[in-house]
Amino acid sequence: MVIELPSLIAFCGGVVLAMVLSGKIALRGLLAAQQIVKEGHIAQGRITGVWRPPVAGSFPRVYFEFQPEGSPEIFRCCHTDRRVLSGDVASLPAVGSQVTVRYLPEDPRRAVIARLVSRFTH
Repeated sequence: MVIELPSLIAFCGGVVLAMVLSGKIALRGLLAAQQIVKEGHIAQGRITGVWRPPVAGSFPRVYFEFQPEGSPEIFRCCHTDRRVLSGDVASLPAVGSQVTVRYLPEDPRRAVIARLVSRFTH
């Protein structure tokens, strides 16, 4: 089977483009989470689930619920853990544990688990 040069170049170009776009999206998500930690209000939340990716390159998801101060509604959210792994597996809170949540009062659905947000950009 012969691989044609234009096909190989197009494939490699697509891979590079996907990597660049993925990095930009991850950085945008990290910066948004840092902004919520900086400007958001504090509430106590409870972890309802944790999803660890089956393949490398994906980010774990931590599901939680919290009730903003003065709101009758309980919000259920998902935090994407974008921290750099400092070992085999980044430590994540256990299901049922209490966590400090930061949220934007104008849109409480935009919430993060404060201790899971890296203070550093890469």
